[in-house]
Amino acid sequence: MATILQKVSQGCVRCTSRQWTAVRGGKKWNVQRPKPRVWKARVLESITRPIYVEDIVPISQSCEKLEITTQDTEVDEYEEFMYKQVKKMFDENTMILVCQMLSMPTVDKRKAINTMKDNGMRLWFYNNRLIRRAITEYSQYKNMAPWIIGSNVYVVCPEPKVKEALKILKKIPDFIVLGGLVENSLYSKDGLTHYSQLPNIEQLRGELRQCIKHGRWREDSFIVRITSTNIM
Repeated sequence: MATILQKVSQGCVRCTSRQWTAVRGGKKWNVQRPKPRVWKARVLESITRPIYVEDIVPISQSCEKLEITTQDTEVDEYEEFMYKQVKKMFDENTMILVCQMLSMPTVDKRKAINTMKDNGMRLWFYNNRLIRRAITEYSQYKNMAPWIIGSNVYVVCPEPKVKEALKILKKIPDFIVLGGLVENSLYSKDGLTHYSQLPNIEQLRGELRQCIKHGRWREDSFIVRITSTNIM
């Protein structure tokens, strides 16, 4: 203890609360700096210093070649799965109507899905990026690109139930029909309305049979007339 007090009195140690801190004493630090050389020696050294000639290298070789490293991009498995579902939608359905969906409550959205399902149709919601990727692969669908904007919904069906679909969509004001793909043909909104007003395929086939039958009857009667006139 006496030694510590002696050092404190000499100014070597300073006592603070709960710790002892060493401080500089009264003497100066013994720091020796190197003496500068004689100016003649410095001049002689600078004159006799060798000068190395750098090799002249062409600029094309002096530039370091950057190694292009191809980074393996991670494949999003969920996005690939959804893309397969989009391709499946185009392959398995003959009717795909594109509608722009406005802001609507979840309850009304679920009600629209159930209504379409009860009538043999499905309502799908896909990302525009996936739809654009699909239509670029299918060249016959590339004209659908102007419709793929905003928040879209797709009414699909294996059969061309255009009339039933438009009838249901009229009751859903939050779905705006932009156009559609029916039997590998693109139709605008007016084209879909005109298509829905056409009779069904069975009625068209019946009318075609009647036209063919009536044409044959006229042809037979015309031949009979010609033969009768030749005999007379």
